[in-house]
Amino acid sequence: MSRRRALLFALLVLASAVAPCVAQVSDPAQIPLEGRVFKILDGDTVVLRGGETVRYLNIDTPETGDPYAYDAAALNRKLVRFKDVRLEIDVKERDAYNRLLAYVYVRTDDGWVMVNLELVRAGLARLLFIPPNGRYRGAFEAALLEAMVHRRGIWGSVEGVLSVTDVEAKLVEYTNEVVTVRIEIASVSTDEDGVTRVGAAGSRYGFHVVFFPLVALPALVPGGEVTVTGVLQCKLREGPYLEVTSLDQVLIGPQVVAPMG
Repeated sequence: MSRRRALLFALLVLASAVAPCVAQVSDPAQIPLEGRVFKILDGDTVVLRGGETVRYLNIDTPETGDPYAYDAAALNRKLVRFKDVRLEIDVKERDAYNRLLAYVYVRTDDGWVMVNLELVRAGLARLLFIPPNGRYRGAFEAALLEAMVHRRGIWGSVEGVLSVTDVEAKLVEYTNEVVTVRIEIASVSTDEDGVTRVGAAGSRYGFHVVFFPLVALPALVPGGEVTVTGVLQCKLREGPYLEVTSLDQVLIGPQVVAPMG
């Protein structure tokens, strides 16, 4: 198995093993650094009582004026405004603007939640890992996958279930967007690294789905149908394709796909 694919597989295993709520902190109440949020600047930045500015680690929410910026700030406000929070530091404590970099935890009626993760899970933040910080990467990638599969927030701009013809008619518009595509399977092949490629019938540009090594591969046979949700990618030599890193992205057969939300 190539180094890149081995690393990807290891990350997938890690993501599936991490609890989605509070990552690896068993008791955020024991985190020594705390403060009370006084002001919300945007979706990923707050000001504490006393004037300390805190920038959330591992995420980037839309900038003010961009789509979903208001929604991200509103969720942030709902979770932490005028509330006591716990602040977990990673390797690097501050950024170039002297803002404190932290994983921010708040107690809710359902227990402690990490606000950074909640914004990702709601589809209101992209991932942003800046070394040397990057703790809980598996949990953040799992939260992102959940948001994308369920087409939440910024990942829900392309609605409905598309055919291969629909996708290829708007390749430029749909590339790098999350789409749900139903295909008739034309071919199935697995390489020496365990990566399976499923070709779509009726494709003009070689549309296919890439399944990375998983615990259990669904039944994929020529002539069958599969519906896949993922980020549409397109490369000159490969054509358009979707990558599958979780079986939550896949439905087998001619099921009616309910709206995701």
